[in-house]
Amino acid sequence: MKKLMVILICLLILLPGDARKAAAPRLPEGPIEIVVPAEPSGGWDLTAQAIQSVLTQKQIVNSDVRIVYIPGSGGDKGWKYVNQSDKQTISMASSLILSNYILGQSKLKIDDFTPLAILAKEWQVVALPKGSALKNGKDVLDGIKKRPGEVKIGFSPGLGNDDQLSIVRAADMYGIDPFDIQFLQYGSSEELVRALVRHEIEAASMTVSEAKTYERNGDITLAAVTSDKRLPAFPHVPTWKEQGIPFVFSHWRGVLGPKNMTEEEVSYWDEALQKVTSSPEWKRKINELDWESFYLNSRETKRFLDEQSAFYQSIMAGD
Repeated sequence: MKKLMVILICLLILLPGDARKAAAPRLPEGPIEIVVPAEPSGGWDLTAQAIQSVLTQKQIVNSDVRIVYIPGSGGDKGWKYVNQSDKQTISMASSLILSNYILGQSKLKIDDFTPLAILAKEWQVVALPKGSALKNGKDVLDGIKKRPGEVKIGFSPGLGNDDQLSIVRAADMYGIDPFDIQFLQYGSSEELVRALVRHEIEAASMTVSEAKTYERNGDITLAAVTSDKRLPAFPHVPTWKEQGIPFVFSHWRGVLGPKNMTEEEVSYWDEALQKVTSSPEWKRKINELDWESFYLNSRETKRFLDEQSAFYQSIMAGD
């Protein structure tokens, strides 16, 4: 018996190409597309670039990895492309894909895609133009209370996204009717900041990574952050909790694939994205962006998205 086992081990070692490696999941040949369903700016683009960089630098994939920008309809145009794609296509996603469906802005729902991963989360901030008379988030909400329907708050890119909802939730906790907020929607974070700098709006809601460069350049100031404690990179920015509003809210980013992906394709991306998020390069990148690691595999992501869908249904119903 011992001799037989030795022979079997030797045969496994001598198999051409190594049978153990041959069993690893593989994608068909051809370039990989990472769809950013927005203009080339903002959080989705930063996420896609980070994934592309690690996939290629670490040689996790052998194919060419391309970023494809398909803006329009608050992400819906890009997600339609992914839903109908027969290529090696994955897409950036966030809670906007859930709220689009809930609000009736899209016919696409999570069941029309293959959930692949949640990668990271970050925090929302309220930004003010340089020289604003407002000094913090509470000032913004007090202004809305005093002048209902007159205070202009900007957000991008899609109606019902986390940028808009974070202001709605903070205002609601402060006793403000969300219909008293005058929202202005912009196509990208760049357009939003330009409007803020020109004082076309009195405040803007965006993510930390979208605001960071403009804040560092002195173009804008930050009035509130949705984290539970002050961020190390922004020690001067107060949380909503410090301003008397017990509001903590994170914004996640993930990856979806076309609906009819095979089990082998899903396994491939489980392995590839796990390698991406565990690499030193990825950890260094999310640290630079002031994100937090939040990796979930395909099975965990499906469960998470089901929970998030129920959560956003509850928020939008005013529960």
